[in-house]
Amino acid sequence: MKDNRFGPAPGDGAVAGQGELWTRDGFNGTCSMVLRPHYAPAYLSAHGPHAPRHFQLDKLAMSHGDDALAMPVPVASSRKGVQLSAALQDQEAPIVVRNVEADELHFVHRGEVRFETDCGVLDAQAGDFVCIPRSVAYRTTPQGGPAWRFIVESPSPLRLNPQTPSGMINFARDVHYARVEPQQDDHAPTEVTLVLKAEDGPTVFRLAQDPLRAVAHVYGNVPVWKVNLANVQVGTYLPHGGPPFQFITSDDGEIMIYTLCARTTQRPPIHVNADFDEVILYHAGPGAWGDVSEPGTVSWVPKGVIHQGPSEDVPQGYQAWLLETRPTLRLTPVALEASALLDTREYGIHPSELAMQR
Repeated sequence: MKDNRFGPAPGDGAVAGQGELWTRDGFNGTCSMVLRPHYAPAYLSAHGPHAPRHFQLDKLAMSHGDDALAMPVPVASSRKGVQLSAALQDQEAPIVVRNVEADELHFVHRGEVRFETDCGVLDAQAGDFVCIPRSVAYRTTPQGGPAWRFIVESPSPLRLNPQTPSGMINFARDVHYARVEPQQDDHAPTEVTLVLKAEDGPTVFRLAQDPLRAVAHVYGNVPVWKVNLANVQVGTYLPHGGPPFQFITSDDGEIMIYTLCARTTQRPPIHVNADFDEVILYHAGPGAWGDVSEPGTVSWVPKGVIHQGPSEDVPQGYQAWLLETRPTLRLTPVALEASALLDTREYGIHPSELAMQR
């Protein structure tokens, strides 16, 4: 019997039906498949807040010197506290931040960033995920030029939790932790601004000392860590491929992060994800992922929207990652202004918007 789990795109050849897969809990719960006589991800137009969209990070209207607190710009939020933000930074942050509501996962898309934290210092490069748990204070400084970060905030703790028990992440080699670097007192600032970040807005403290200065770490595990996307191994299920592999999850199961880098697999199935919004950040080529070839492209498909997506089997290779959030996301005005309607077949701009641009 022909396997229809990975239904062909239009033009791939006539078949009796196109398989459409409906799943609960991503691909981990109840599932159902029907055959349709048409290609379900194709649609003529869409209007409203639950329509799939995408945008480029460098097209966002970012605040600059007129923003005294230099906070990242929210691009999506949910009613349950999950928030996505973007940050473009070209100089040392003038503030120290402590998020009292959520863990923060910073993905360095471009450039290099030094993270000074309560627990020590981490130097992060492009492709690094840096996890800063709730109520750990930090300050960021770009190194050698402007840096872009994409930030995930989770009310529930985020942990490295690779789907395979071994082989997916080499913890001894590729996971790095913040380290204390004692400083001379004559380099200490005379006044520091500390911002406590909460759901109802920031609270600003003026301090006579730098709260991040430390002498040594003397007890317990260092909670601030980093891992690079390129060091997370991809996997596949023989003989047909199957879903990607997760490597970071929240304790409550509301957030899951997967590597979506190039791998040998068939094209994903036509899919209705009943429980999770899907956000994909295309980080780097050289290969294109379907119609996506611009690094820094963020794609969002809300739960319940039928989609298929491009093939991940790209010989030239590319780097991307997938965020699934059980809380429903809504793009902020900044992201909406920079976004375009998403074609849920190859993840480019939808034909209806391309027609309007002509």
